[in-house]
Amino acid sequence: MKEDDLDSFRELAESINKITQEAFLIYEAQVDIIYRNKIKNEKEIERVIDALLEYCYDDKMVFLFKRLCRYYYEINPTVTYEYVNIYRELWDDGYLDKNEDDKTK
Repeated sequence: MKEDDLDSFRELAESINKITQEAFLIYEAQVDIIYRNKIKNEKEIERVIDALLEYCYDDKMVFLFKRLCRYYYEINPTVTYEYVNIYRELWDDGYLDKNEDDKTK
């Protein structure tokens, strides 16, 4: 790999980290507001969960996703279950490996 390519990769990684850190601050505040105000508006909660799913490559965002899913489970367990499955399909390698093993049996 050339030095220029490595520098470009570093810049891209730094940009992604910065965006993720900014997103965490935004969504952490939104999750806190939902909790504090005991918001039950399903569309609002699902909007935040949808957004969090995009960032679940980051452990802090996974924490927010799980926290909000635990809260939402009391409101709508069926949809929460669907979100957990979406998370697993997108981000949980062990889940995908298990499903592939099940399909080959």
